[in-house]
Amino acid sequence: MDASQQLESSPYAFYAFYTLYRHFHPARPPISLRRIQSTLYPDFKLKRSEVSLFITWQKKSKHQNEYVLRGCIGTFAKLPVSLAIERYSIIAAMEDSRFSPISQKETKSLNCCCNMLANFEAIYDQDDKGDIMNWELGKHGIELKFWNGKKTKILSATFLPDVMTEQGWDKEDTFLNLIEKAGSWSNAVDILANYEEYFIRVIRYEGIKSAINYDEFEEKVELLQT
Repeated sequence: MDASQQLESSPYAFYAFYTLYRHFHPARPPISLRRIQSTLYPDFKLKRSEVSLFITWQKKSKHQNEYVLRGCIGTFAKLPVSLAIERYSIIAAMEDSRFSPISQKETKSLNCCCNMLANFEAIYDQDDKGDIMNWELGKHGIELKFWNGKKTKILSATFLPDVMTEQGWDKEDTFLNLIEKAGSWSNAVDILANYEEYFIRVIRYEGIKSAINYDEFEEKVELLQT
């Protein structure tokens, strides 16, 4: 069973699922995040500030009782909570170039995870230096900005906090994969070995995750309608 199934649901995850649900059923009335919170999650405190987030869609495998990735897109830009969820729940479902758009017939097999990003902190800067290893596996996500091997172009990449533990990477593996993800496949080892020459900035951050599958979503939709 995928780890995301063990996460608690939240108004954010529900709102993301409802946004996609309304995309397929436009006759459904809009429901505010505040109403979702007050009706379904009365003890949950909503964020008042703008947020960065990632929305992940997973689909239950036909042959195994587990979920597989179906789309994941987010933003580091700070947006109002409702707008961020509305926008990226659809973008992640429809515009992840690794997958075909999610179809209406897949809805009942979906799981939605909402990852709110917080506590951004620069741990290395090309001018002020720092320690590129000053972060914890399983706790922090990493965003890396660096020069390519010829120092003609600035590249960047990020991994969310759970990626490293899921892949079994240590910190060095993480940086090598970040460099390769950004497009420098042939000289990743050299760039990391000489990071003071190439790295521009390393930022660590944390993620607060919640998730909801279709069965729980359906139950809560009925509660909203009573």
